[in-house]
Amino acid sequence: MSDKLTSGKGLISVSPSLVARRLLWHLYSLGVRRMEQPDHHERFEKPGAHLFWVQSGAGELEYRSRRFRLRRGREVWLLDMNSPRTYIPAPGRHLSIVGFRFGGPGLEFWHEEIRDFENAEFALDDLRFAVKTQNELLRLVRRQPAGWEWQVHLTITHLLGKLLMSRDLLTSPHAELPQPVLRVLNAISTNPARDWKASELASIAKISYSGLRAMFRTSGQGTIHQMIQRARLDQARLLLADKRLSVKDVSGQLNFSSEFYFSHFFRHHTGMTPTEFRQHLK
Repeated sequence: MSDKLTSGKGLISVSPSLVARRLLWHLYSLGVRRMEQPDHHERFEKPGAHLFWVQSGAGELEYRSRRFRLRRGREVWLLDMNSPRTYIPAPGRHLSIVGFRFGGPGLEFWHEEIRDFENAEFALDDLRFAVKTQNELLRLVRRQPAGWEWQVHLTITHLLGKLLMSRDLLTSPHAELPQPVLRVLNAISTNPARDWKASELASIAKISYSGLRAMFRTSGQGTIHQMIQRARLDQARLLLADKRLSVKDVSGQLNFSSEFYFSHFFRHHTGMTPTEFRQHLK
């Protein structure tokens, strides 16, 4: 099946400029799709995401070995288009979904941060904001006024921010992180490849390690281990983007005991081997 949506007045497929593809969120397609039979999609040929909600009808979504119930309400779904997915109308009913597909630099970091592999569903305070976003994107694509690609970028970013806030992933600008947490975050970001020990981090934080763990949890930063793993993963991506380095070289720079353990780590967190990631970059 084609991985495009239709608007109420026909197919809306978008061809962004080279600058937009390299620097901004950019649309692939948007609109509405009505289904009366299961609609299966294999991996998309480009990195991307599908953000949608149910307009009418009901059904299920098969995604990453999980099933999500699809129904009208405040829920929206954000899917990684590099994963196969199937939209299944309820028996004897149709399923109409509305939304858009988009791409952009750093998209894999968004998928990681919102942990869509665990739960692709988000509950918004008011679905009307998503509807307004869709209408604005349709207006921009159809009219293409001066600076329209930048406006598309801002419009998508605003909605993504709503998704982050729905899971309390955005910290209030008035809330300052405790100094021990900041010291550790700065140390890890400065040297992400280091094999950090608990005693070293406690010494940097200037408090006990148990106190540091508790402070991380209450400050919304996740666990210390998760922070270290994210930093190593970010550094791995940067190193793999350098064609001069072999996978073994990258493994060594990140202080893995072997290329095998590095590949296992990378695939566990990204769903791709280091070699597949490099092919993906091309």
